[in-house]
Order: sequence, then C-alpha cells, then structure tokens
Amino acid sequence: MALNKDTLLNSVMAASGGKLVVKYNANGDPLVMVRIPKFNLEDIDPSLGTGPHPAFIVNGVAKNEIYIGAYQAILEKNCAISIPGQLPKSSINYDAAKAACVANGPGFHLMTAWEWAAIAMWCYKNGFQPRGNTGYGRSHEATWETAVRTDGRNPGATDGTPRTLGGSGPVSWRHDNTLAGIADLVGNVWEWNDGLKMVDGRLYFPVDNNYSLAESSWPASPVYFDATVGPVGSSTDAVNGEPVISDRITHFSETPTPAGGEDLRYLAHTRRDVWQSMGVAATYDSLAVSVRQQLAQLLITPKLTSGGSPLFADIKGGVWGRNYGTVFPIRGGISSVGARAGLAALSMSNRRANTSSTIGFRPAFIL
Repeated sequence: MALNKDTLLNSVMAASGGKLVVKYNANGDPLVMVRIPKFNLEDIDPSLGTGPHPAFIVNGVAKNEIYIGAYQAILEKNCAISIPGQLPKSSINYDAAKAACVANGPGFHLMTAWEWAAIAMWCYKNGFQPRGNTGYGRSHEATWETAVRTDGRNPGATDGTPRTLGGSGPVSWRHDNTLAGIADLVGNVWEWNDGLKMVDGRLYFPVDNNYSLAESSWPASPVYFDATVGPVGSSTDAVNGEPVISDRITHFSETPTPAGGEDLRYLAHTRRDVWQSMGVAATYDSLAVSVRQQLAQLLITPKLTSGGSPLFADIKGGVWGRNYGTVFPIRGGISSVGARAGLAALSMSNRRANTSSTIGFRPAFIL
C-alpha cells in the first residue's frame, strides 16, 4: 500500500497539537521534526540583548520558526533521516554529517550551534532540563528511566555498546517533557553542530543562523578558549588544566598547529566538569558588550563578565577544549559520561575528519 503523505502529515500534526511535523526529503522519505516558534532574547534574560534569538535569523532575515529533527539521525540513501526507534548513525565525520543533511534538499541542514543554544535556552527558561541515556542505557540521575539498548544488555551494564534506540526513552528525555518533544538531546551520542569552529583557540561563526554561508566566510570572533596551564604531557587524551574564555591565548593545552599544516596529534585537552562554572578571564571584560552577549547567546560562555553571575545557573553539562589545530563542536554528551552530559555539554576537541561510535548528528530545517 502506497504511503499517503498528506494522511501521515495530518495524523502526526494532529496527535502532537501541531508541534510535530513531517518533512519530506528529495527522495520522498519522511523526517519527523519538531516545530520551534520564534522567541526573543529578552524573554530569556534581558542581559542577552533584544530581538529574536539569532537561531531565528538567516542572513539577516527573521524567520517565524525553525524545525529540529525529533530524533538523532540515521542514514537512508545517503540522506539524514529523523524517525523513531532507530539506532542513531555514528562513526561519521563532520563533513559527511553535514553533507547527509544538505542532501535532503533545500532548507535542510546539519543542526547549528545557534539552534542548539536556542533549544537549550528555551528548556532552561521553561524550568525543565531533559535527562537521557547518560548511564549505560539509563539516566545516571534517575536510574529507573531506561531505554532500549541496541546490544540487548540490561540498562546500566557497563560492557557492550550502551547506545539506545532513538525516542525509546521516557518523555523526560525529550526537550519539553512531552512525546512531541525533541528526543535524546542529552546523552546517547554526541551531536555534531554546524556553524562554529575553533582554530588555535579562536572562535569562528556566522553572526546569525546563516547555515548555507561558506565556512571560509565565517567571521573570526575576538574570543578564545584559553587554558589554565600549558602543555604538561603528551599522552593520549591527557587533561591539561581547564578551559577559560578570554580575549587571548596565554596557554595552549598542547603544542599549537605547526606552520604549513594541520596538527594530527591532538593529544591533550582541557576539561571543566560543570560548564556554567567555567572560568572567564578578567581581560574578557574589555571586549564590547555586544561581543560578550553574542557568546552567551551561543551558549559558549556562561556569563558576561569575569566577576558576574552565571546567566544559566544550574544548567547541566561539562566542557572540553583543545585550543590548537582546527576543531568543531559536539554537544549533549554520551551514554557513559554521567553528570558531565547535559544541554550545556560542549566539546571543542574534534577535528573535522574524526569519527567515533560516540558521535552522531541531527538534521534541521528552515526555509
């Protein structure tokens, strides 16, 4: 029996009160997506600025809504699909994840850093932070909350592959605590974000959600990920101090990129277990207020001044960084990271070519 697209669309929308929408890609395959209406920065926190959150502005044009994949992506005919009950695609690098989303057709793209920040802020303002697969198939903080492990082992078992099927957890694992929410933003697999990168500690990103802007045209920000100490070792994944948001680099966590090429070592990194308490250098205060607001709007810095209070107190997630070479963001955390997972969890440590069974992605749509 042929699929009636209008019937499927209407039934999904009706069952969700209009929050869930089915979009069809260039191959005619469905993507279940969550409609996020536009909101203003001042409604989240007046100190962030005024007007629509930049996630709702594309190349200077305000949009009434964005659409986010309800589930972490799978691949179907080389396109990124968002449907429930599937094992999220992982072991995919940044460029391949981005290409799979773009292949869906006009308006489709890899979820951007602006979009992730907007969803996280919406959750925070609404007084709800979703849990997820952060404890080997269950929530580490609410261990009775479980999902379907793809390896058949019991939730909480530390052996095997503890990833879970998309959307198979409880409603508390969705961004709005309903079945019509975005599932698995926290835990399960990290998610690549588009529209943000770091080159030897310096951040580059479009000033709004211009997802089709060529990477070579992303503006350089005057903001850096500094480190509290310099290189102290070279063992794989050594933790050398903590990240610090600054207007300069005083310490690299490892030897910087050598002239003439990408540094392929990428051994040491910085880490802070709680993002919202990450350090902010006193010299950061000298940057324009608009710059500091922009970094807060992106959920990169937790506060506007070195001596100020966090804007998002108690928001969950840790932060990692390698401030040498070129790296791209992943967000949310994984099934084994426990309390370091969360809406604010951010790792700026992965080269574009990195692949891992712990890193996936999610499609988004604006037109």
